[in-house]
Amino acid sequence: MQLDPERLLLSKRHIHITTDPFCFFYIDDYLPADLYQALLDNYPDASNYRFNEEGKMGFRSSEDPEAIDRYCDSHPNWRQLTDFFGSDAFVADVQETFARPLLQARSLAGHRPWLNCTRREVPRNWLRYQLQEPVRTTFQFSMLPRDAAVAPHSDAPRKLVSLLLYFRDRDWQDAWAGGTEFYAPLDPQRARGWGATDRIAFEEFKTIGTTPFASNRLAGFVRCAHSYHGVPPLSCPPGRTRKALLINIKRVKWSKRDEL
Repeated sequence: MQLDPERLLLSKRHIHITTDPFCFFYIDDYLPADLYQALLDNYPDASNYRFNEEGKMGFRSSEDPEAIDRYCDSHPNWRQLTDFFGSDAFVADVQETFARPLLQARSLAGHRPWLNCTRREVPRNWLRYQLQEPVRTTFQFSMLPRDAAVAPHSDAPRKLVSLLLYFRDRDWQDAWAGGTEFYAPLDPQRARGWGATDRIAFEEFKTIGTTPFASNRLAGFVRCAHSYHGVPPLSCPPGRTRKALLINIKRVKWSKRDEL
């Protein structure tokens, strides 16, 4: 089945968006139903994944790009979707769609036009690097098993926009949870001592928004210094997992221009 790129541009869709105290959003029925089902039917099984310290099972392009490429090459529907998310058209549309939140999150740096380096080399000329901000789209197939959680954190500064495409099994129950929550610290003064990638206890926050785990929902947020988000512990039965594709648009630091 053919993907219609024009339909999947965020600027062409109805976005449920919150901008205060930071920008988070979701789009329902994001993919055509037949494409979504084909992707769910061919979602990578657990043999492809590695566990991290949170119990999260990840299959990441930043860790093993060749494995991701092999998987997508053998599953054409996944190939066309990841190619679209890494395309110039999609990356430019994301920057245009969230121009104001990006400016609020990044101040003057938010004015720099993005140069999509997902499939091209990062500029080797320092001046050109300064005039345009090289970015890459990275992917992670994520599975969270029973009792796993993602503790609140704001994400590394090189992340600009994070997207999550939910893949919910037909018999998944709402009571098992799986949604992404967004938070504000109960004590802003205390929060000043937290690092961008520190995992903070849930008890330190109040919940300001939630995007429940729903079929074919694309959720996301614009990263800033206080874009706290997480996933509370899952209560699904043993052997079941919360599945999602994570799409991150990241700026490429000059010192890491040769890294993924």
